[in-house]
Amino acid sequence: MVSFSVKTKNELCRMAAGRDCCQRAELYGVLLFASEFSNRRIRIVSGQAALIRRISALFLRVFGFSPEIQAVGGKRALVVSEERCLRAVLGGLGYDYRSYITYHLNRNVVEEPCCAAAFLRGAFLMAGSVASPEKKCHLEIKSSHAILCREVMSLMLDNGLEPKMAERGSGVVIYWKDTQRIEDFLTTIGAPRAAMALMEAKVEKQLRNEINRQVNCETANMVKVTAASAKQIAAIERALMLRGIEVFPENLRETVDLRVGHPTASLAELAAMFDPPLSKPGLNHRLRKIMEIAGQVGEGE
Repeated sequence: MVSFSVKTKNELCRMAAGRDCCQRAELYGVLLFASEFSNRRIRIVSGQAALIRRISALFLRVFGFSPEIQAVGGKRALVVSEERCLRAVLGGLGYDYRSYITYHLNRNVVEEPCCAAAFLRGAFLMAGSVASPEKKCHLEIKSSHAILCREVMSLMLDNGLEPKMAERGSGVVIYWKDTQRIEDFLTTIGAPRAAMALMEAKVEKQLRNEINRQVNCETANMVKVTAASAKQIAAIERALMLRGIEVFPENLRETVDLRVGHPTASLAELAAMFDPPLSKPGLNHRLRKIMEIAGQVGEGE
């Protein structure tokens, strides 16, 4: 079964690549969260064929070459190891060609809002996951580089997104657990269908919870009515058994008959059976008088 994360990434892979600057920014997001990104080798691993095709196409459009594709178990890896190609990538993203790359976010690549969104799309495609709408809301992007995560988090905040960050094992995660924030993020990076699926699931859950609350409330009321009715009938029947109907005044005998004859009726239903109908307070007053008399009969015995 295809996971919701995979469906979301497939949706992103189907969207148009956009302007040249956005293509560069998206590929930059992929690279910063890839398996390897250095002057020795670039290595991007994924089990999604659509993602491998998209990233390979971005390399060709942005830098003019296609990475080598290698099999890695059931996955595929895009590998760049030729010095000429590595120099083109690093130079194009504002890095010096040296033995060690400091994982800082080059803000010059993501100046425009469209480029920032494209960069975040690339980061999610490479290192993100989102829980199915049927489960608890959760979206995260993982990295082993804490400084990079802080800078990416700052970029998100600047663009109206409000993530949280936490350490997990030897890595760091940027995450959301609020449905609205996740919907905003998915919409920003170009996955409106996934965002809509989350929204629909949220509405369905709210509706289901409201129905459950109503059912529980109605059930509780029914239990309360049934318990009160059973208590009244038990007291009335005991008084009738001991002293007969004459123990109750003439003006209460119709109420006695209706109460005993309709044990499951609510107070409102019982009041409507009189001709003319009684008010609920009026019926409640009569039942209190009946219970007082029945109680006195019981004490007398």
